[in-house]
Amino acid sequence: MNLWTLKFALSIGSLFVSVGLILTDVCLFGRRECFLSPRRLSNNLVVSLERLSFLQTISSDHEENVLDLPKGLNHHVWEYNCVKTIETLCNFPVFPKAPDRRHIIFRTEIIAARNHGVDGHRLVGYVIPNSTGEYYFAVASNGFSEVWLSPIKSWRAAKQVAYIRPHDALSTVAWKRPGKAMFEIIEGESLSLYTNDSEKAKYKMFDDELPDAHYCAKYRKGYANKYMKPEIYPSLESTAVNKTLALCDYSPSYLVDPDNLLGFEQYYGVYKHISKTYSYPYPNIDGIVRSQAAHQVFQAENPLDEQEAWTVVETYMEAVENSYPERYELESIVRVEKKEDPINGGRYLLELVVRDLTNGGSYILAEYVYQPKGKNAALCYPKGLQWNRTADVYLILTAKNLGRWVHRFIKNVEEIVQETKDAHLHVVIFDFDSPDIDLEQAFKRSTLKNYHFISEPGSYSRTISLSRAVQSIKDPDAIIVTIDLHLDIGSRLINDIRKHCSKGKTVYAPQIVYLNCGGSSALPRGAWYHYSYGTVAMYKEDWGKFGGFSKGFDNKVTWGGEDWDIIDNAVKGGLEIERKRCPWVYHYYHTKAGMWKEARR
Repeated sequence: MNLWTLKFALSIGSLFVSVGLILTDVCLFGRRECFLSPRRLSNNLVVSLERLSFLQTISSDHEENVLDLPKGLNHHVWEYNCVKTIETLCNFPVFPKAPDRRHIIFRTEIIAARNHGVDGHRLVGYVIPNSTGEYYFAVASNGFSEVWLSPIKSWRAAKQVAYIRPHDALSTVAWKRPGKAMFEIIEGESLSLYTNDSEKAKYKMFDDELPDAHYCAKYRKGYANKYMKPEIYPSLESTAVNKTLALCDYSPSYLVDPDNLLGFEQYYGVYKHISKTYSYPYPNIDGIVRSQAAHQVFQAENPLDEQEAWTVVETYMEAVENSYPERYELESIVRVEKKEDPINGGRYLLELVVRDLTNGGSYILAEYVYQPKGKNAALCYPKGLQWNRTADVYLILTAKNLGRWVHRFIKNVEEIVQETKDAHLHVVIFDFDSPDIDLEQAFKRSTLKNYHFISEPGSYSRTISLSRAVQSIKDPDAIIVTIDLHLDIGSRLINDIRKHCSKGKTVYAPQIVYLNCGGSSALPRGAWYHYSYGTVAMYKEDWGKFGGFSKGFDNKVTWGGEDWDIIDNAVKGGLEIERKRCPWVYHYYHTKAGMWKEARR
């Protein structure tokens, strides 16, 4: 079924009206006639109807003179988003602030071409009643529809007064005015724009001035997807358990010798030199599938035997008890990850919830341990893999003419900082002088404190922009992270990056979720993205040592190969690639039409 979304706002607009209202109507329905003509609107189509009385004047928080605005309604369109319910539309990151297209219409009716695909539509504007009395509002729909009204001019006070759920035949909104016997579609003389955004129509830009969608509030209170919820326990410092095990050398036999690269061909880093990760419990997300063929080719993550996981955890916790008697108690296993070296031994990342018996607090204990091969070889801490809880992490985004998704990224990072209170998280954006965003103003309006941006003209180049952005970061002890657009990032990714980046040792290339059209991070539908290496994290010093991109990619302005080239160079530099499922990053489906093209100011 094709989809629509509409939103109205009604406000007092003439001297003949004693009360102002805002009406918000959100509906989803097939790409047929949206609003019926008056002669086709019949009572048997009305599923829900509420009466409102206009008998008392109520103060308003909206000071704009509606009569000064042009006639009509703002008509905003989100193209090809495949949503089948209002809930999924509410979880589309650029709804309702950043439409694909903006128009003005002059009656509450939309007729669109058949077989055009799936769009979301929203109408925003004021309805101006011309007489005082009782008004009736009716809604009829072949899909999801809602009508919201407010006793004041502010949309924030709107409440649901009428609604329709799926499986009905048609969709329309109408009113019956005082002294009238029939319901009528609201015509242009009673409509006024919510905002005159005609100058913004040529850009797909994020617009904070647009009102939010009330219906979406209940779907944004929390994620059904447990992986997108914030971590509830603080991390235990490594110094709290550093006496548990002795340090030991760690140098896997499967690493490439930088001094002997004979036979190393392009993209062997991805195809041949990524060692499998085994994990318990195995990260599965409802609605997310895997490609069996790609899983085999790209050495994706595999389940770790439960008994092996418990054995290494119990061995470690016995060592903790011996070193810190009656101090820590195991509560649960968050996860155990293993990298197997068939010659030298197995390396594990243990992530456990432990209780500190001295204060009753629960903490995340996350440490690497190593089990060397050989008789009587003791569990030990591998040298160089003690992760830094407060390492500065720089998320690097590059873009051109995709301002609304850059805005979404900024807001996403704001959410992460609000959840984690992480003072060591930074944002770097390199933008090719896009006309659809003012980066300086976007950052000033945000709550972020750790950021900088570079804006220069030119055709989009991922390699040029990433290289320049990395150069702008001066701290060699910082972790740099290349980030793609169209992502939703959970707050737990940041410490996951810190755990899997060790200077001079490891590079983290998480395997993210690629959402199908209509999927979201809240309601995932998609697959594990085996081919993507667009998100890669490492220490700035390591990037400098292996030189970043190869010379053949230095000035590349087309897509393809640059992310795999980074993996090649990291592997040739003697670094180990950490590749595993990352249930905290979701890539939204999007059309690639027009991406990175030049846009006129």
